[in-house]
Amino acid sequence: MGTLHALRGLNARLQALFMITLVFRTGTLAFPFYAAYLIHQHAIAPGTAGLLVGVYGAGALCTDLIIGGVIKRFSANRVILGSLLLNAALLLVIPSVDNTLALLLLSFLWGACYEAFTPATFSETVAHSSLETRKVAFSCNRLAINIGMAIGPLLGSLIFLRNADAVFYINALLSLLAFATCLRFARSLPVTPGAAVAGKDEGLPEQAPHERSRLLVILLAALPVHVAYALPPTFLSAYIINYTELPAYYVGIIFFINALLVIVFEVPINLRMAHLSSSRSLIVGFLLAGSGFFLMGFGQVGALLLLATVLWSLGEMIVFPGITHYVSSISSRDSVARNLGYYSAGVNIGVMVAPSLAFMLVSRPALPSPWLLAGCVLLLFAIAVGVMKRSALLWNEQA
Repeated sequence: MGTLHALRGLNARLQALFMITLVFRTGTLAFPFYAAYLIHQHAIAPGTAGLLVGVYGAGALCTDLIIGGVIKRFSANRVILGSLLLNAALLLVIPSVDNTLALLLLSFLWGACYEAFTPATFSETVAHSSLETRKVAFSCNRLAINIGMAIGPLLGSLIFLRNADAVFYINALLSLLAFATCLRFARSLPVTPGAAVAGKDEGLPEQAPHERSRLLVILLAALPVHVAYALPPTFLSAYIINYTELPAYYVGIIFFINALLVIVFEVPINLRMAHLSSSRSLIVGFLLAGSGFFLMGFGQVGALLLLATVLWSLGEMIVFPGITHYVSSISSRDSVARNLGYYSAGVNIGVMVAPSLAFMLVSRPALPSPWLLAGCVLLLFAIAVGVMKRSALLWNEQA
């Protein structure tokens, strides 16, 4: 009920953005099966398929680094429209292409177009929310992402085995549906260049004091978070199956618990914590996340893994809306889109770094478990935030 109340309390633009995001993320059918599709449908070698998936990630990372200037020039709403339309076009083309060099280019462009949607929606969220309501607004945005990402890959798994090409075409259709929805609301809510980052209601200053130092601090603090939270989607299945004696169905149970908790409780938790400062919220989130990942290191005990999942899921609900809210609060009107793009880049860096680091650690028994290491680092960052918040140069305690 708290979640429904929060969604109803959003203004018209944020409600529209919720629906656009939900439809777009529900359409994420193709990418989870991209490597398998390349191997089985195009007879591409596994190593080359892995390279193509990596090129997709490189395209996404490049977008994050330049998206601030693009949004400033064209507006966040137009970037969203362009992302949805180009994403659909690429999904319609990829199944008919067999040339590896062409697939390299298409994979890069696909990653770039797909990723542009995220920082653009962050900018729209900033532009159409006040500083007091922004944390809950970001939570609602994450709710749409999580519901969509729970449905899309599941739908893709049911379709892929029957008709592999269909996952691309249905993905494209849902992108076009999201495009049509966005276009409809764009007509009723006209946006001029720059409006998405300088909306009248956002409460952002023309210049933010100590912006560079504070941004560097929060981006450095966010990076281990991104690496840690990349472990479940990239490493968990291999960890359970190959490095513990637990049955494989524990993978599904853990993902189900995480998705259920985030969908049901994230918005109500952030409503309850809306009065807390960013530093206090992040300290609580880091402590929960660090404790959860630390306990994941004791993978031989199933009950501990389930408890750990509850803890890092609670941490996820607090940390991610807290960081995006804080990044927007320390930014000026001209830099908020760029800074949120830098934050999004950290997500892709985490996905690129986490699996290689994790497999390197587990292959050497003398080194600590990746779960234990991630947990310890996050617990240390909880202490670090408590120390840094005392310095106005490093932290905006008023946010």
